[in-house]
Amino acid sequence: MILLTEQSLEGFLSAVFEAFRLKLSVQRIVAEEIYIPQMFEDTHSITTNPENAARVWKGIQKNAGKNTVFMVQAAYLSELPEMEISLWEYIKGIFTNPEQAQNTLEPHTFTVFQTANKVRKEAHDMKGFVRFQKAENDLMVAVVEPTYNIVNLLAEHFANRFPNMQWMIVDVKRGLGIHYDCRDVYEICGKAAEIPKIDDEFSALWKGYYKFVNIKERKNPRLQRRCLPVKYWKHLTEMG
Repeated sequence: MILLTEQSLEGFLSAVFEAFRLKLSVQRIVAEEIYIPQMFEDTHSITTNPENAARVWKGIQKNAGKNTVFMVQAAYLSELPEMEISLWEYIKGIFTNPEQAQNTLEPHTFTVFQTANKVRKEAHDMKGFVRFQKAENDLMVAVVEPTYNIVNLLAEHFANRFPNMQWMIVDVKRGLGIHYDCRDVYEICGKAAEIPKIDDEFSALWKGYYKFVNIKERKNPRLQRRCLPVKYWKHLTEMG
């Protein structure tokens, strides 16, 4: 049975709930938006249900702990092909055999843990790679293009760091982002995630500061590339 879901973590967890409730034999879990029909495949569409998703979430936390919830979330945000089925097998194990489910020698558990660690590492690194620039109405805007879908993982950090500043972080690769209005963080997409006009004078000040504090004799391109991967340079103001 192939379960078709909404392309969201809530959609995936809703599918997990229904698979347990209906005792389905799950072959794959796929977002309906990207599913390509194949001959002789038996599919079942799952409607996203926040309450059912929350019950699965609480069950994971109860059986395996809060850190496991974060691991599941991070692995899902990798958007890697077939990650949903690895997550399904891992979560199924949490409810049926919690101790064995945490055994990293089990292939699906290893895949989930390894992927989650990569996603969490990029989210951690990105906290130092985000560069805000001044836009209209004193809004601070940062543009990112991460490998994984990690923008939401940055929300708490920057809300705590800049509690009195309006800002938005836009993932141009996926056309979505987050917006903070000095009170709450909101997910944005579509037109709301379009990049507003940037104040070039503010960017020029930062570039001037970077150039001034740079010590030419200590320039080490190899070390710089290792500590600051080239794939992120495109959206670093000082590298422009």
